[in-house]
Amino acid sequence: MRFKKITMEDIRSINLRHAARTIKNGILEGWYFGDPSSKDRARLVCCNYTSNIIANFIGGSFWTGLLIILNADDAFIGTMSMISTAANMLQCLSPILLERFPKRRTMLTLLRAILYFINVLMIGLIPMFPVGHQAKLYMTGIGVLIVNMINAFIAPGLSIWHIQSLPNRVRKSYFSLITMTVGAVVAICNLIGAKMVDIFAVHDMQYEGLLALRIVAAVLCAIEIYLYFHIKEYPYESSGEKVGVTDLLVKPFKEKVYLLTVCVTFLWNVTANIPGSYYSFYLLRDVGVSYSYITLISMINVPIVLFFTPLWRKVLSRFGWFKTLYTAMSVYMIHYLVLALVTKSTVWIYPISQLVGCFFAVGINLSFTGIPYVNMPEKNQTVFIGFYSTMANFAALIGVTIGKYFILGTEHVSFSFLGLEFGNKQLIVVLTGALMSLAVLGIHFISRRVSSEA
Repeated sequence: MRFKKITMEDIRSINLRHAARTIKNGILEGWYFGDPSSKDRARLVCCNYTSNIIANFIGGSFWTGLLIILNADDAFIGTMSMISTAANMLQCLSPILLERFPKRRTMLTLLRAILYFINVLMIGLIPMFPVGHQAKLYMTGIGVLIVNMINAFIAPGLSIWHIQSLPNRVRKSYFSLITMTVGAVVAICNLIGAKMVDIFAVHDMQYEGLLALRIVAAVLCAIEIYLYFHIKEYPYESSGEKVGVTDLLVKPFKEKVYLLTVCVTFLWNVTANIPGSYYSFYLLRDVGVSYSYITLISMINVPIVLFFTPLWRKVLSRFGWFKTLYTAMSVYMIHYLVLALVTKSTVWIYPISQLVGCFFAVGINLSFTGIPYVNMPEKNQTVFIGFYSTMANFAALIGVTIGKYFILGTEHVSFSFLGLEFGNKQLIVVLTGALMSLAVLGIHFISRRVSSEA
């Protein structure tokens, strides 16, 4: 095949305005039409960016780093995961109060601000408090508990409020944009943040570096809260009946088809939450990699998301939410098996595992943008989204509990195989991959019984 040589004349003939317009249309196509609802969706896009950057600046390997500074052990790490998921199970009670308020925006936004203040600033300052080691751990646990209890109350309300600006006709386009761009934005910010922490760490100031990240996160919190106050709230669909505890427990179980949707999420959350923070702990403390290395490798996700989200979107349009999910999961579980092979002498395997994981994570993440609303009844949606979130967190609690007691029960397990040293942090990802294969079979069975199109 012969290729035409590109000349300066060809370059001069490029219409920059036309190219810019083509890129703009490609980004906005299907979800932005210039109306007030579209402007709210644009604000939601920005809020997705800020919330994800904040979550990554105070979570992931940076959260693991804070726990290392606090001298936390494996048992405490597991307990933190259990506290988080157990507290979020209180989402089932959220509709009892939320359904009493015809307008919720101000209340939800103020509670979001309080949550951020505790999670970003207060917890970040605990290592500086003039108290003993054990007291700092207790304070961290209490802070995590309060944050997740607040989140449990507001999360269903935020979901229903924001989904009002996303009618069915724009959801796949909107969520595709979020999937394509959020990963890139977060990866770039994470790389900058990780480099900053590593620079501090060189001067034996790792905690100061983590604290600097939290200050940046606090600024983003303020921007997000400002945007929240400018997203319109519409009247909520209601059956007119007063919502009580009985309704929370009974109504969802009357919707048999919707229960199958909940079961899909349940199966995923049990398996996906088993590794917890243990593997990041293993990479930072045992393998000895830097924050920058972990973050740089995670940037593999950026081009993969950008190039392959349109492909997964086509798969999603053809096969639906459920089938796309279990297809992606069936190969994604291999990612965990490859992670088990990473040691000090085989660090080069880590990028390979991430490459496999990132590609199929695109399909999984894109599927879960719509799955919570599949087969959801129109009325009292706060009840159903609260039930969905509660079951998702209950599943996560089962997963992190399995992970904690597996790690504690195999604390002294160590052996050699194929010339590689294996410990419990590697075995836990093998367990995750094995159990995920069973989850795939379960979701496949469910998808054959119910339509996954919303």
